[in-house]
Amino acid sequence: MKKVLIVGASGLLGGSLTQYLKEKSEYHIFTLSCHSTGTDFQLDMSGTQSSLALLNQISPDYIINLAAITDVELCEQDINLAYRVNCKIAENLALYNSQRKGRDRAFIVQVSTDHFYDTGTESKEKDVIISNNYAMTKYCAEKSLNCNESVILRTNFIGRSSSASSMSLTDHMFARYHSGDEICLFNDVFISALSIETLCEVIALCLARKIPGTFNVGSKHGLSKEAVIVSFFEYLGYKDFNYKSISIDNLQLLTRRPKDMRMDVTAFEKAYQYTLPSFKNEIRKIANEYK
Repeated sequence: MKKVLIVGASGLLGGSLTQYLKEKSEYHIFTLSCHSTGTDFQLDMSGTQSSLALLNQISPDYIINLAAITDVELCEQDINLAYRVNCKIAENLALYNSQRKGRDRAFIVQVSTDHFYDTGTESKEKDVIISNNYAMTKYCAEKSLNCNESVILRTNFIGRSSSASSMSLTDHMFARYHSGDEICLFNDVFISALSIETLCEVIALCLARKIPGTFNVGSKHGLSKEAVIVSFFEYLGYKDFNYKSISIDNLQLLTRRPKDMRMDVTAFEKAYQYTLPSFKNEIRKIANEYK
């Protein structure tokens, strides 16, 4: 049975992905996090020697790297932390592979970000714009990997979290609605996120087909964050919700962020012969998770 190591398994995507792959019963799954006792291994994978030792011990056929600091402000305030988590771990995975013979090398699935895009339309993979430290460190991670031994998924995802420590956009809005807190929604930030469930399916497809490359992986017909949450609440049957429609420019944010992260996903669909869903269908599916 092929061995899969999930790095960053305690985060927003990790718990759901672990469960999804274990249910398929096709792989021997190993989970790793920096601190969580709920994973098979606990290790700071930014340490080169210790990470190489563990990787040689496990000798995985596949490595899925989910580890990331996604807090944009924190990345701006602490570039060293952002580098260690967002980039150095990927560098160590690449170094591990470079020290192995060809057939013994792992196929790496690197979960990257849509934070590179801000073209005002659906961006292709070449349309990279580096706006901040978060984007820079995630892009450097991509460049550290051997393009013949890895698939890089530029993505964004929402849905009901199975992690005790991480919440998605829909988790936050669902909680705010039920607590009666004010809801403010951005009318000028656009995304084309996938549901956690669909992204797990995509990652499993990458393990099965092992087609290397850098791909946008998102839903079709992206929406503003405001439209996402309004649709989410409507699919839940909430008729009485109130919210404030605002521009992200209204916030006194320290760090520049892209506004239009919609993606052109045709390259992935062609390479993997897989049809990605519309965003509206994904939101409907996500809403059912909360019923």
